[in-house]
Amino acid sequence: MAKKSEFLFSKSSTRFFLPWMCALMVFIATLISAGGIVISNSLANWQRGVSASLTVQIPTYDKQGLPRGDAVTQDVEQTLTLLRTTPGIIGASPLNNAEMAELMSPWLGTDASITELPLPKLIDVTVDTSNKPDLEQLKANLNAAVPEAILDSHRIWLDDLINLSGGLLDLIAFVLLMLLATVAITVIYTTKSSLSIQRSIISLVHMMGAKDLYITLKYSVYSFKYAFWGSVTGFTLAIPVMLGLVVFLKSVSTFMLQASLSHTEWLALLSIPFGMAALAFCTTFYTVQRYLKKFL
Repeated sequence: MAKKSEFLFSKSSTRFFLPWMCALMVFIATLISAGGIVISNSLANWQRGVSASLTVQIPTYDKQGLPRGDAVTQDVEQTLTLLRTTPGIIGASPLNNAEMAELMSPWLGTDASITELPLPKLIDVTVDTSNKPDLEQLKANLNAAVPEAILDSHRIWLDDLINLSGGLLDLIAFVLLMLLATVAITVIYTTKSSLSIQRSIISLVHMMGAKDLYITLKYSVYSFKYAFWGSVTGFTLAIPVMLGLVVFLKSVSTFMLQASLSHTEWLALLSIPFGMAALAFCTTFYTVQRYLKKFL
């Protein structure tokens, strides 16, 4: 003999539609949430890296395209002297050919000859983040001492990345809200359909003494159960996709994205199927309560 709760829901469309809907929504939500975490972590790393370093470029060719020769060495020495005596700067060192080759390898490959390219001399400057130098004053002093030198604080491209990343994070948040709204609307629709189909049975059970809270909890637990298993399925399917994307990003974008997740971030992702099931429970509870007060 079927249990009373199973009898109430045996013909409900929720048992077929809700799990698949939650699986799809959780699959998408998990992937875009992981993407948002990667973008957020990478942005934080970019900001920390840029705030702690500067770069000074010394052109090796003049405006007419002729080699500057010994003038480059003199400019480098004067620039290093100025930088090392500037408050807020704790280190300055020129990059050698090996370091330049490593720096340019993502774009030029590992076989390119750096010495044959008209690349400027680069000086890597380390900044004291607790006592940052006055960049405008530093630029003025540098222009006065070494007019050919170019100070690059990386702020222009970082601001562009921040704007782009911020827009992507806003888009991800919007999509997540749309996914939650889709699940909530789906639960409301399927619950109302089930209530309409089972209205005579619910009325009979109610007349036999079942309280509104009892019926509501039966429906809510039923929705939670099917939503949870559907959500777990969607999350399980998303894990290999995420791991594959992590491997791919690490192989092609190591200089741009931090394609890794901490234990805390994995736990945050793991909360998605539980949150989706909880949303189904709460939405069903609210829908059934309103229906019973209106029709019974």
